[in-house]
Amino acid sequence: MVEFGEQLRRARVKKGMTQQSLAEQLYVTRQTVSRWECGERYPDLLTTKKITQILDVSLDDLLSGKEMMKVVERNPVIEHKLANNIMIALYAFIVFSFAITVMDIIIRFPLQSLSVDYSDIQVIVINVLGLLIQIAFFTFGLVSAIRGRLNPKRMGAVITAYFASMCMIGSDNISKGATWQLVWLAVILIIPSVLGAISAFMFFIYGKKEKAYPILIFIAAILGIIRLVVTNCHMMIAAGNYVSMNTTLNILLRISIYGLIMYQTRVLCNKRRGTTEICE
Repeated sequence: MVEFGEQLRRARVKKGMTQQSLAEQLYVTRQTVSRWECGERYPDLLTTKKITQILDVSLDDLLSGKEMMKVVERNPVIEHKLANNIMIALYAFIVFSFAITVMDIIIRFPLQSLSVDYSDIQVIVINVLGLLIQIAFFTFGLVSAIRGRLNPKRMGAVITAYFASMCMIGSDNISKGATWQLVWLAVILIIPSVLGAISAFMFFIYGKKEKAYPILIFIAAILGIIRLVVTNCHMMIAAGNYVSMNTTLNILLRISIYGLIMYQTRVLCNKRRGTTEICE
């Protein structure tokens, strides 16, 4: 079976067009068309439909059902330019904010270690490890997004790592709780994060297309938002004062992360569903 790149080249040559002339009509660079023909990249389905119109060929002439699936799995999940730029900006802000938080904890740690017990130090260390994991994977996601390579597997690695790191932070808080708090905190902190990590791995990285996985990711994200609100409201009531500006910004940032996860899940779900309908 002739692959997409070769089919595209044949159709272009038959039409009497150069890579440059095709690129100009598609508003892309000549190098982009060259990568398509070499099989290094695939255009998104909307661009592919424009190609069929320009070259006067059918979609089936260019893409087989299997290759349509490759388009979704190899291309970036977020292909809309504005949405991708917003995602890049958010990723950069997440990395910057978490890095500042880690630096602040490290700077204050020598003074804190003199006034807190071992269990509190353990909390600090685990929280720092969780933040470092998040920084590493969001940086990976940021670089991939800038290079236009944030495909489902790479995006899934970021989301799975985020949920997994939240499991670490949640498990530490549980270890300090009393017996009656244990079950409550397990439900609020651990189970949603475990659910999110497993579902994100199966849906994004392993490529499972069952409807249950995106639904579970949504549930995990929504429960994560509820946990943030409930936990901080409880802290505010217990302390008898208002939440600080830094805490408020951290809450909003975490909510934004969960919102982004839900958006990314929805986009990939729609793309896979659309490809399946075309193939059928």
